[in-house]
Amino acid sequence: MKFNFRGNSTKKKKILIVEDEPMSVLLIQQILKSYQFELIVATNGVDAIEKFKNTDISLVIMDLYMPEMDGFEASKRIKQISKDTPIIVISTTTIAEDDLKKDIGIDYFLAKPLNVVKFKDFIHMLLLA
Repeated sequence: MKFNFRGNSTKKKKILIVEDEPMSVLLIQQILKSYQFELIVATNGVDAIEKFKNTDISLVIMDLYMPEMDGFEASKRIKQISKDTPIIVISTTTIAEDDLKKDIGIDYFLAKPLNVVKFKDFIHMLLLA
């Protein structure tokens, strides 16, 4: 799957982390620390959509279960705004990966606990290749 990212490729790429658990946010930030990305955090789907509309986002990392608006609805709305921006879901859900992709528009799924090697492989494939 190939994505066309919005914005100039020489600009620092921005990743939107949509997660309501502070420890999960810290883990993702720590994993991505060695890269030169700008990390933007949203704690629920409503916040995520606003930040997505107002920022040139290259990748969304989404949790599914959050207050106010969950990741299912937020992912649908983000895909309505931009079909080209990839969404990686990191969740404890037991929903089949194919159902997530088909019904919501999520591009990639990683189960918690997070497989860091696989996560970094997605980052390299989507933003650094």
